[in-house]
Amino acid sequence: MKKIFTDPNLSLVANAANVLAAAGLTTELRNAYAGGASGGLAFTDVWPELWVATDSVAAAEALLADLSKDDDREWQCPRCKEHNGVSFKLCWQCGSPQS
Repeated sequence: MKKIFTDPNLSLVANAANVLAAAGLTTELRNAYAGGASGGLAFTDVWPELWVATDSVAAAEALLADLSKDDDREWQCPRCKEHNGVSFKLCWQCGSPQS
């Protein structure tokens, strides 16, 4: 097993574990509830960790890289030509759907 991801936010680590498990990779979530020991240990020692089987490291890293991509491209409305941010699925000006 090899550690491939850690973060102070358990939700992020658990989400990454779910993505890898859905792809059929064997994962192990460690330190999920170790936060209570943070007073006696270094803070990074109690962060939740995601571990995968050694033979799955490359596939897991590729999936996590895709997961963390920022898609910051704007799109232009085909109807009114307004520029919309990536978070908009409908044009904020005229309400037309993104094509």
